[in-house]
Amino acid sequence: METKVKSRKTSDAARKPNLRERVYGIVRQRIQMGLIRLEDRLVDHDIAQELHVSRMPVREALMQLKNEGVLEGTARGFVLRRFTLAEMNEIFEIRTLLEPSAAASASLHADPKSLADMKAALEQAESAHLRTDLDDFMRSNARFRLVWLAMVPNRELAGAISRYIDHVQVVRLVTMDDQEVRSIILDGMRGLYEAFLSGDTELVRVRMLGHARAAAACYYSAYQKIFESGPARKTE
Repeated sequence: METKVKSRKTSDAARKPNLRERVYGIVRQRIQMGLIRLEDRLVDHDIAQELHVSRMPVREALMQLKNEGVLEGTARGFVLRRFTLAEMNEIFEIRTLLEPSAAASASLHADPKSLADMKAALEQAESAHLRTDLDDFMRSNARFRLVWLAMVPNRELAGAISRYIDHVQVVRLVTMDDQEVRSIILDGMRGLYEAFLSGDTELVRVRMLGHARAAAACYYSAYQKIFESGPARKTE
């Protein structure tokens, strides 16, 4: 019986993702990389045509992202979800509780390749910042985050953190346009990379907490600009 269970688990892990999962992965990656903007509407017909698939798996993938709180539905497709201040408070409270411990556990599994990938993403973010290339900066920041999340041994924890990070993408799109905010984010990335490099788990924990709090402060400063303006609240 035990052999059968192990065999089934191996088979499940090795199977290829179905169409819905593939579309979900593509759309979610685009959100994380900042390729989907505030004004963009995700329409199942358009995405199906682009990816050369039927509308049903696209619709299912978009509904999954909606159920996870990343998107919200409108009369003309889906858009990045808009959050109330109370919701933002709760998301950042959860992140400050989860991310420091997760990063500390990830640092125990850091290997030369992962550290090299973190460094490459950091250097790319620094270059993008100097060039004022917002899109490249967001992509580099996302890659940096994905590297350390991939080292978290508790995959359910890593998945939960990733989803909560996705939730604030709508605010990130505006805050990262600010040079001072990008500088703060870069400082946090540098400090975190140095902590991972040192192998000091407590330092990683402390720096991740500081990084999360700094991010929250940046996002709150942009709240009024995004959520209290008339156009940003329109979802029809």
